[in-house]
Amino acid sequence: MPSWDNPLITIIGERCRACYACVRECPAKAIKVENGQASVIQPRCIGCGNCLRVCTQNAKQVRDDTHRAFALLDSGEPVAAMVAPSFPAEFTEVEPTTLVAMIRALGFTYVHEVALGADLVAHAYRRLLEEDPDRRLISTACPAVVSYVRKYEPELIPYLAPVVSPMVATARVLRHDLGEDLRTVFIGPCVGKKRSSIDTIHREIDAVLTFAELRTMLEERGITPDSVPSDDRFDPPY
Repeated sequence: MPSWDNPLITIIGERCRACYACVRECPAKAIKVENGQASVIQPRCIGCGNCLRVCTQNAKQVRDDTHRAFALLDSGEPVAAMVAPSFPAEFTEVEPTTLVAMIRALGFTYVHEVALGADLVAHAYRRLLEEDPDRRLISTACPAVVSYVRKYEPELIPYLAPVVSPMVATARVLRHDLGEDLRTVFIGPCVGKKRSSIDTIHREIDAVLTFAELRTMLEERGITPDSVPSDDRFDPPY
């Protein structure tokens, strides 16, 4: 399915004031204004989220994956949460082990940090550079960068590193070790990662949640630090 049939970013019409901030700041020129109303040109969007940052009217919204994640958790299949290493900077009010217990309380079978995949990817980059020290590569860790190159700078495609992102690398390791029937949900700060759950290249990612969406899910299920059994808080988190 083309990604623009399941868009990452859309515009809330009643909030948009046609201030043109998003038009000016979009690196892909993927926003147009017609009759005083902005809209995202979905085939051009790279999912970088820059329009979210510059919109002063809160008129942009990101595709919500909470329903998809809840469906996975309620399916009875094993589901792994793959958490971005930046989570302590977001959840400053919760001890890391407590947050892991809270994620488990949502119904996740496993909780793993994506730093595992980052280490594997770093090793792959090192090997590539050792094999050819003069080789110039564009990192493929960011889906927005990869999308931009493929859509707007196709002559640079040969320079894209032949390495998956840390998120995908982690998912592959988990499925290898825990079974191919494992479902995977990435949790992190970046909306650009959501494209990986709908692209046609890598199908290892079943859903992508932002930290804000994780907070919403925890609140909806009434899960707080105090509601987590104390014994579970100190289990090895990974």
